[in-house]
Amino acid sequence: GAALCVNVGMCHERKDLPGLAHFLEHMLFTGTEKYPSEGEYSEFVSQNGGMANAYTACYYTNYYFDIKPEMLEPALDRFSRFFSEPLLTRDCTEREINAVDSEFQGGRTEPWWRFIGIINQSANPEHPFHVAVGNNKVLLEDPKERGIDLYEEMKKLYNETYSSEGMTLCVFGKESVAALEAMVKDKFSAVPNKGVQMPIGDDVSDQPPFVQSDWNRLLLQNPVKDIKSLTFSWAIPYQAPLWRSKPTRYISHLLGHEGAGSVIAALKQQGLISQGYPSNGGWLEGAFSLFSMNFE
Repeated sequence: GAALCVNVGMCHERKDLPGLAHFLEHMLFTGTEKYPSEGEYSEFVSQNGGMANAYTACYYTNYYFDIKPEMLEPALDRFSRFFSEPLLTRDCTEREINAVDSEFQGGRTEPWWRFIGIINQSANPEHPFHVAVGNNKVLLEDPKERGIDLYEEMKKLYNETYSSEGMTLCVFGKESVAALEAMVKDKFSAVPNKGVQMPIGDDVSDQPPFVQSDWNRLLLQNPVKDIKSLTFSWAIPYQAPLWRSKPTRYISHLLGHEGAGSVIAALKQQGLISQGYPSNGGWLEGAFSLFSMNFE
């Protein structure tokens, strides 16, 4: 199988076209010059015992597949062309927007997505950070009313940001490392290097992602499911460069400890919580990191 991560996500799209990066992710599946038939890639992968998918995060987008070992090379031939010769078929625009909208509607009642909505609304409007899955209103109806060609904006985002310099590829198979390396060079050498490297961490903006007056507050949410939870969240400097020392792991270990004398054990003993656990910002991170302590 393989996975390719490109350092382009929601926070690199136009803020007035929320969901554009997610829409682009969908459009890459609509065919390539060598394999122009819609759905050919996904069909090929599924017919050979595998699966293919992708997801758009705030500062990166990940495309991936797995397949039976002997079909790795022809699968890579199809996969690699997403990033060198995609058709981005205009006729698929409305259908793929509807697919994006379907994902949006499916997450509206999920507690996690409602929490993400609160994070999004708390962000500094002067900072590029935002979370946008996209839906029919913001990707189809609003652009039409404003005279914006969403298809051309999607192509512009691809052409200006999808560069080999900002991509990381992982391939695994039964072949030797040398054979896999030769396969990768053969299939991916056509991916253009546009000399573009999207900013990360403090380089994203000279503005803070959250303004203290908007972040330091108590927010109450009416759940749509029978859930009772309390979360404390801290916005902290971007942690990925500290991957060797992992300072937040120490804090997670201390706060997440459930042994005698721990915070969690004491709260459980008093019947105040059923569980407690630390978490991070996951795919929200890129300009900052989150550290959260959750109680249920």
